Amino acid sequence: MNFLRTAAIRPTKQFARSFHAAQPRLTGKTVEATSQTFEKLVTKADHPVIVDFYADWCGPCKMLGPLLTKSVASNPKVTLVKINVDDNQDIAAKYNIAALPTVSAFNNGKVVDSFVGMRNGPMVEQFVKKHAELS
Repeated sequence: MNFLRTAAIRPTKQFARSFHAAQPRLTGKTVEATSQTFEKLVTKADHPVIVDFYADWCGPCKMLGPLLTKSVASNPKVTLVKINVDDNQDIAAKYNIAALPTVSAFNNGKVVDSFVGMRNGPMVEQFVKKHAELS
């Protein structure tokens, strides 16, 4: 009986240690960014990041957002960062966002690919998958 108790305790301790991390990973998730958090979430990320530049009044943005969220959730090597250009005009100006929606893929802190306008589900999935493979 003593052996069984010891064996039952060990995996729990190993499990807790194996998932300990100083900084939580956001891969596979959708995160809302601000001017204050953009650099940490995007340009200093250690994995590919897809950035959705959007506005609340933009109809195509409202249609594209759920497609991006679904695609990123199924590709856990990337993070989707959404940034409202009306609330964060400095970021929009820095990346020359002239039309919405604009979706940019960042890798190692730099824009490596982007598209402007609405895309269908398979095209969004292909874009996300292409950049997930860069990690």
